[in-house]
Amino acid sequence: MKTLTHFRLSTVIVVALVSSACSTSQTKREYQPDDQLTAMLKQYNVNQTDGVNCQGYQSAISDCERLSNDLGALSMTYPQHQQIGFTAAIVYHQIGRDVDSQMVLDRLLSQQQPVSEVAILRSKLAMQEGNINLARTVLQRQVQLQPDHPELHATLAASYYLEGRYEKAEAVIATADRLGAPVWRTSYHLGLIHEAQSNWSQACHFYADTLSYQPAHRQSLSRLLYLSDHPECRVQLSSL
Repeated sequence: MKTLTHFRLSTVIVVALVSSACSTSQTKREYQPDDQLTAMLKQYNVNQTDGVNCQGYQSAISDCERLSNDLGALSMTYPQHQQIGFTAAIVYHQIGRDVDSQMVLDRLLSQQQPVSEVAILRSKLAMQEGNINLARTVLQRQVQLQPDHPELHATLAASYYLEGRYEKAEAVIATADRLGAPVWRTSYHLGLIHEAQSNWSQACHFYADTLSYQPAHRQSLSRLLYLSDHPECRVQLSSL
């Protein structure tokens, strides 16, 4: 009888340990960083496919400030997690907390294999502040890690454009185009480059080309309207 009791007790302990292990395993699966990010965004009605939008009246998120704080806390819990940090940086930027955004992005860039989107956003923030050298350093370092990323080259071209190095900007845009950047985007960049050099006909050609791919691209339409005093631009505008 004593042996049987001991056997039953041992069985209960084993079952309890197995159940505990299963429960712990399930808990870990439920609280993985990716799952926590998904759950948090869902809580704020964010569709991950569409991305986070905390800008202006179009925002479907009721409390972007609170979302930014929650994402920031999650990013500090998982400081090496690129997607969590990048999402936090995007929201920080969208609500005007660029210093916080830069701090998160710099932390992510210090890792061995940062994702290119992190470098692109960090460089854009640097360019907004007029720090072209920092923007280019970030982009060139990332290009070495991922040389076939078209948006890296397109953003790098923007840094040359802002410096007035238009030939270099055009050459880098050509690289972005070869790597598969959207045609409407490279055409818009080329329009800006040619407009800056007073090549009105070429500029308006590329703005019109952008609109042929993206009819709702307001920036290109605005540039065409602005340049409509030039006969060649009026022709492009009338053909839309």
